[in-house]
Amino acid sequence: MNLTQRPIYQKTGNRKVKAIRQDARGRECSLKIPGVCCHDPARTVGCHMRLFGFGGMGLKPDDIFIIDACDCCHAVLDSRSRWTEAALGFDDILRAFMVTLEARRRAGLIHLGKDIAQ
Repeated sequence: MNLTQRPIYQKTGNRKVKAIRQDARGRECSLKIPGVCCHDPARTVGCHMRLFGFGGMGLKPDDIFIIDACDCCHAVLDSRSRWTEAALGFDDILRAFMVTLEARRRAGLIHLGKDIAQ
């Protein structure tokens, strides 16, 4: 068992949403790790967050758990051993996730309650 109270080996299928993954293209990097970020929107991709219970080795979480990140920041996020040297913390990841979610909401890909046109 782990923090999610599920066996470590238990895997679930992830929900893929092509429009959400493609929306990252051409966007500004949300992580912007100092000394790492290339600041080139042409190199921004959807970077899946991997936390306990949401994906694992060989399995990505649902596409809702994506951060817009340049390929350089993406490489650091995917390699936890580099977080310390890059001074990357969970607060940075949460901020980037919130920026990305707001961008998806503005693009009409995520709707909150009464945001849906009736």
